[in-house]
Amino acid sequence: MNCGLTFEEAIKFHGHLGPWLLIGYRAGVIARNMLKPKDIHDLQCIVRIPCKIPYSCSIDGIQASTCCTLGKGNIIIENIEDFEFIFINTTSKELLKLKLRRDVLDKLLSLKSINEALNYVMGLGDWDLLELS
Repeated sequence: MNCGLTFEEAIKFHGHLGPWLLIGYRAGVIARNMLKPKDIHDLQCIVRIPCKIPYSCSIDGIQASTCCTLGKGNIIIENIEDFEFIFINTTSKELLKLKLRRDVLDKLLSLKSINEALNYVMGLGDWDLLELS
């Protein structure tokens, strides 16, 4: 499936470059690569995060990278004190649960600026940022 925006397009969609946009975008790319949806309706996502800025920026990253959108109804947002992204291939019934690593969250919460947080996230590999849950 050739779905999803480039990261540069995701930045334009969201309005600016930030660490939480990047976290959501990378989670979505991992899900696309692992679950291999064939159609824009094959993938569903459940986003389990605190629904407040800046954390909600990850929702835009997921929408941009997966074609799971609020308009199509294949993304569900749960407002909880967690940082988990659940992806389901609705055709194959495969499930992928990704969670922001606790040490990453702790570090992000300790950083003073958006640029520090962005540089930190950009320097992490996918599996240093997220873990299977």
